[in-house]
Amino acid sequence: MSEFEFKVGDRVTCHFYGDKVFTLEKSILGDARGYVTIDTGADFLSFYKDGRYRLNHTHSSLILVERAKTKVKVKRYVNIYSDGFSFAHETRSSADASAWKGLLTCVELTGEYEV
Repeated sequence: MSEFEFKVGDRVTCHFYGDKVFTLEKSILGDARGYVTIDTGADFLSFYKDGRYRLNHTHSSLILVERAKTKVKVKRYVNIYSDGFSFAHETRSSADASAWKGLLTCVELTGEYEV
Protein backbone atom coordinates (compact mmCIF):
# COMPACT_ATOMS: atom_id res chain seq x y z
CA MET A 1 0.00 0.00 0.00
CA SER A 2 0.95 3.63 -0.39
CA GLU A 3 2.59 5.60 2.40
CA PHE A 4 0.02 8.37 1.87
CA GLU A 5 -2.26 8.95 4.86
CA PHE A 6 -5.56 10.77 4.92
CA LYS A 7 -6.05 13.07 7.87
CA VAL A 8 -8.90 14.78 9.68
CA GLY A 9 -10.10 17.77 7.66
CA ASP A 10 -9.20 16.33 4.26
CA ARG A 11 -11.98 16.66 1.68
CA VAL A 12 -12.57 13.40 -0.17
CA THR A 13 -14.93 11.49 -2.40
CA CYS A 14 -15.76 7.87 -1.68
CA HIS A 15 -16.26 5.11 -4.25
CA PHE A 16 -19.46 4.13 -2.44
CA TYR A 17 -21.06 7.58 -2.95
CA GLY A 18 -19.93 8.75 -6.38
CA ASP A 19 -18.95 12.43 -6.64
CA LYS A 20 -20.32 13.53 -3.25
CA VAL A 21 -17.59 15.31 -1.27
CA PHE A 22 -17.08 14.58 2.43
CA THR A 23 -14.82 16.10 5.06
CA LEU A 24 -12.94 13.49 7.08
CA GLU A 25 -13.63 13.57 10.80
CA LYS A 26 -11.94 12.08 13.82
CA SER A 27 -12.95 8.45 13.97
CA ILE A 28 -15.52 7.25 16.43
CA LEU A 29 -13.39 4.08 16.62
CA GLY A 30 -10.43 5.94 18.10
CA ASP A 31 -7.31 7.41 16.56
CA ALA A 32 -5.00 4.77 18.07
CA ARG A 33 -6.08 2.24 15.44
CA GLY A 34 -5.54 4.72 12.62
CA TYR A 35 -9.06 5.45 11.43
CA VAL A 36 -10.78 8.46 9.86
CA THR A 37 -14.55 8.75 9.45
CA ILE A 38 -17.06 10.26 7.03
CA ASP A 39 -20.58 11.19 8.04
CA THR A 40 -22.86 10.16 5.18
CA GLY A 41 -25.89 11.72 6.81
CA ALA A 42 -27.39 8.29 7.40
CA ASP A 43 -24.35 6.53 8.85
CA PHE A 44 -20.72 6.94 9.86
CA LEU A 45 -18.17 5.02 7.81
CA SER A 46 -14.66 4.54 9.18
CA PHE A 47 -11.63 4.01 6.97
CA TYR A 48 -8.00 3.21 7.62
CA LYS A 49 -5.81 6.27 7.19
CA ASP A 50 -4.55 4.87 3.87
CA GLY A 51 -8.16 5.05 2.59
CA ARG A 52 -9.02 1.35 2.67
CA TYR A 53 -12.42 0.45 4.04
CA ARG A 54 -11.32 -3.05 5.09
CA LEU A 55 -7.85 -4.53 5.68
CA ASN A 56 -8.26 -7.03 2.85
CA HIS A 57 -8.96 -4.25 0.31
CA THR A 58 -6.00 -3.57 -1.95
CA HIS A 59 -6.95 -0.02 -2.97
CA SER A 60 -8.20 3.09 -1.26
CA SER A 61 -11.94 3.72 -1.32
CA LEU A 62 -11.26 7.43 -0.79
CA ILE A 63 -10.05 9.96 -3.36
CA LEU A 64 -8.45 13.16 -2.14
CA VAL A 65 -10.20 16.31 -3.37
CA GLU A 66 -8.47 18.86 -1.15
CA ARG A 67 -5.80 18.45 1.52
CA ALA A 68 -6.59 19.85 4.96
CA LYS A 69 -4.56 22.94 5.69
CA THR A 70 -2.32 22.96 8.72
CA LYS A 71 -1.98 26.15 10.70
CA VAL A 72 1.54 26.95 11.84
CA LYS A 73 2.00 29.43 14.67
CA VAL A 74 5.24 31.37 14.92
CA LYS A 75 6.68 33.56 17.63
CA ARG A 76 9.73 35.78 17.28
CA TYR A 77 11.43 38.34 19.50
CA VAL A 78 12.75 41.50 17.88
CA ASN A 79 15.36 43.69 19.50
CA ILE A 80 14.87 47.31 18.44
CA TYR A 81 17.77 49.73 18.77
CA SER A 82 18.06 53.52 18.96
CA ASP A 83 20.03 53.64 15.70
CA GLY A 84 17.08 52.10 13.79
CA PHE A 85 18.40 48.58 13.52
CA SER A 86 16.29 45.60 14.54
CA PHE A 87 17.07 41.91 14.73
CA ALA A 88 14.69 38.95 15.12
CA HIS A 89 15.39 35.95 17.32
CA GLU A 90 13.56 32.66 17.76
CA THR A 91 13.66 32.80 21.56
CA ARG A 92 13.54 35.54 24.18
CA SER A 93 16.71 34.19 25.77
CA SER A 94 18.52 34.48 22.43
CA ALA A 95 17.28 38.06 22.03
CA ASP A 96 18.42 38.94 25.57
CA ALA A 97 21.81 37.28 25.12
CA SER A 98 22.57 39.13 21.89
CA ALA A 99 21.38 42.59 23.00
CA TRP A 100 23.89 45.42 22.75
CA LYS A 101 24.16 49.09 23.61
CA GLY A 102 21.28 51.22 22.40
CA LEU A 103 18.57 48.60 22.92
CA LEU A 104 15.21 50.34 23.25
CA THR A 105 12.98 47.33 23.67
CA CYS A 106 12.41 43.70 22.80
CA VAL A 107 9.06 43.11 21.09
CA GLU A 108 7.32 39.73 20.93
CA LEU A 109 5.70 39.13 17.54
CA THR A 110 3.29 36.29 16.86
CA GLY A 111 1.56 35.17 13.71
CA GLU A 112 0.22 32.16 11.91
CA TYR A 113 0.10 30.84 8.38
CA GLU A 114 -1.34 27.82 6.59
CA VAL A 115 0.57 25.17 4.69
